[in-house]
Amino acid sequence: MLLMDRENLLVPGYSHVLSSGNDVGELEELRLRVGAPPRALHFRERRPHLDLKLRPRELALADPDVRVFESTRELIRFWRRSQGTSEATDNRRPGTEGDPA
Repeated sequence: MLLMDRENLLVPGYSHVLSSGNDVGELEELRLRVGAPPRALHFRERRPHLDLKLRPRELALADPDVRVFESTRELIRFWRRSQGTSEATDNRRPGTEGDPA
């Protein structure tokens, strides 16, 4: 399942897209579908993701296969639950929006 924040509050105009199963292929399919450049796909150990802006971001927000969250915090909370990871392991202060990447 593809998961996306409506807008990253720390970087206005950008959204992050995660895969609930950390499926790079699923992220790559969306990247191609919305026309994002290859550099939009980031490979991180625990959390591969897309950074989207402009038209690709708009297309992803409208994509019926993408579940959109109102905040980065909600996105990360849902992603962690899908990973079986407790929020208690988060080192950020409660109530901060942090970057999911």
